[in-house]
Amino acid sequence: MNTSDFQAVTTKLVEVFKKYGREEKYTDGQIIFIRNEAAKNLYYIESGLIRVYLPYPDGTERTLCYFPGNTIIGEDVFTCPSLRIVCTSSLATTHVYKLSADNLISQATENKELIRGILSFFMYKITLLHSWIFYAQFQRNEEKLACLLYTLSLSNPSIHLSHHQLASVTGMSRITATRILNSFAKKGLISVQYKKTKILNQDKLRYIFKDKGFY
Repeated sequence: MNTSDFQAVTTKLVEVFKKYGREEKYTDGQIIFIRNEAAKNLYYIESGLIRVYLPYPDGTERTLCYFPGNTIIGEDVFTCPSLRIVCTSSLATTHVYKLSADNLISQATENKELIRGILSFFMYKITLLHSWIFYAQFQRNEEKLACLLYTLSLSNPSIHLSHHQLASVTGMSRITATRILNSFAKKGLISVQYKKTKILNQDKLRYIFKDKGFY
């Protein structure tokens, strides 16, 4: 599957969020929405980084994933009943445009291009979330991290996550994640910078988990 097959957010979809949505700014650590509260709005992330997680009764939290700029969160507004299924908070200064589901649907009924954009985005999100569930099967941490990096690179070859953040999503320690990333870098698969990993060779990265790929 080609990177060009993935369209995270179409230009038309961004235009609707900016024209009809409300611009908001969140500081580092600020909660955006919490699990089980009523879901009414979607959020287009213009810039920043948002953490998606689940809280446990003992006070601990499980990080599920991170979403950078140029994507949308909050699609649980379309569930029935419309309740949040996860918690989210910003990990840096984050700018978003908040738009109600009713407003988005109202605009979509008058614009077929916008409908295609919405469906394209949801197909992208389903595939992305599918892959995050999928890599949990791997017993080798190298396969797990390679699958995650490959999947994230389909929408952007530059991944703006720290070693600690990549480790928390994959369930390994930061030390283990750093060791594997450094080994990938020595093989020329990626380049590693501060809070940034750039994918240099998608095919060789995919080869690491090739027998278990679903793409």
